[in-house]
Amino acid sequence: MSGDVRVKVPAAPKYGRMAEIAAVHAATHQGFSSNEIGSLGQAIKEAVLLLLDPGQPNGSMEFDFQSKAGIVTVEAHVEQGESKPIPHNKIDRFESTAGSLVDSWKLDPDERRLWLQKSA
Repeated sequence: MSGDVRVKVPAAPKYGRMAEIAAVHAATHQGFSSNEIGSLGQAIKEAVLLLLDPGQPNGSMEFDFQSKAGIVTVEAHVEQGESKPIPHNKIDRFESTAGSLVDSWKLDPDERRLWLQKSA
């Protein structure tokens, strides 16, 4: 099974679970092992922490999932008005906690946009 899914929710940590559920579902349909599914779910949790600006309580988070041929690709973006670029300490934390959970990742800290890829 392959396909695209978009999840758009308010920019608050409690709504990150919706994106995690979509990621787990996509990975399950691509034949990921339970460990790989857990890793992708944890990477999504870490992505939410990375992208949210706690100083900007309003806005939205968008997650675009593409799944095909045993690969799940995620583009995550947070829109919170006048958000500042992501601080380096948050980027370092993401790299140390989630960098090894996915095959590759790329970040635009100014736009608060993150790309992740994980394969089965």
